[in-house]
Amino acid sequence: MLNKKPLQTIALLSVMVLFFSFTTENIPVSTNDVNLDFHNQEHIISVKGKPTAINFWEQYVYSNYECLGDTTLTYEAFYNGLKGYYALKEKGILKQEGVLTIVDFTQHSSKERMYIINVNTFEIIKKTLCSHGKNTGAAMATSFSNTNGSLQSSLGFFLTAETYSGKFDYAMRLDGLEKANSRARERGIVVHGANYATPEFLERNGGVLGRSYGCPALPKDDATELIDEIKEGTCFFIYSNDFNYLQSSDVINSYRYEDIIDELNKV
Repeated sequence: MLNKKPLQTIALLSVMVLFFSFTTENIPVSTNDVNLDFHNQEHIISVKGKPTAINFWEQYVYSNYECLGDTTLTYEAFYNGLKGYYALKEKGILKQEGVLTIVDFTQHSSKERMYIINVNTFEIIKKTLCSHGKNTGAAMATSFSNTNGSLQSSLGFFLTAETYSGKFDYAMRLDGLEKANSRARERGIVVHGANYATPEFLERNGGVLGRSYGCPALPKDDATELIDEIKEGTCFFIYSNDFNYLQSSDVINSYRYEDIIDELNKV
């Protein structure tokens, strides 16, 4: 994997240049000096005056999105995923930090739309195909539910849990962290491998991936490796630009921009 630290350093320096050019009034962070050490790099930036946290956040997200080097992941999915990741980290909910998985259901099912991201370096560790629920849509995921028997995918933030062997061979349970997915465990929503989530199935099925009963299903041969990368307490986010979810998400909407600088200083 390529070393992206030089690129990230340039991007973060660019953030600060843009950040201090903003004049929009928003939530003031502090009148005291603020020292930021981004991802243990040598560049420590001191801030004086009243920077606005929301402007800082917007530029921080944008610069690290650029560091990913892969715009197939939509900016909106990354933006909300990162916001939720920091909110859960701040609350101490994550058992393992530094990894964020985003399933971007705004993309066609033929695309590799599950991304495992190293949040310390902002590199994509792996990306892969991922199926949605049978009643969530055909080629595109459009309808979501938290109801038993709906055969639909659920949106929102999950905590990855234990692995087990069963009818799906090797699989990983998910614990829903929001109203939109609170029944994930009782519904049996798990990450597992499936023959209908493979490139070969795409070719046989007119370029459309097969569908699950609501689980985020992965290519059969790759599932064990992917699950082992994210199991036991990492942040797992299923995203769609669904207005009702985005407005009601406790995780996304609980994050205070004033806390961003303090949280990033802990990195």
